[in-house]
Amino acid sequence: ELPGQVQVVVVCGRNHVLRKRLAKTRWPKEVRVSVHGFITQMSDFMAASDVIVTKAGPGTIAEANARALPIMLSSFLPGQEAGNVDYVTSGGFGVYRKKPKRIARGVISWLADPVLLATMSANSLRAARPLATYQIAND
Repeated sequence: ELPGQVQVVVVCGRNHVLRKRLAKTRWPKEVRVSVHGFITQMSDFMAASDVIVTKAGPGTIAEANARALPIMLSSFLPGQEAGNVDYVTSGGFGVYRKKPKRIARGVISWLADPVLLATMSANSLRAARPLATYQIAND
């Protein structure tokens, strides 16, 4: 059960086939879906979001932390991104689910529980390291 009206923004990057397929999909009436290809204003999209569903890329995780977003991880690159899954889940600001239905159920449960959503958001912000680049450069 959806907690009221829901808006989903999908960013497909340069995957034109996926973008076209999703743009043609019939979504439930209570879900408004906006499908985009490659964008340059990801920070603006994150600022307007309550949660993010993404693969376990370190850059996206860092941006989501800076925006205090709970993170639903949907995949990771073996080896280089595997540790990011543990980082997100042990930090209390996200979970990892592979199957779309499990991802949707997880996000819906977060949106339906304002206390849980606020806790995960606070945990995400606590993990943020907005000055890390400068600190690394100065070391």
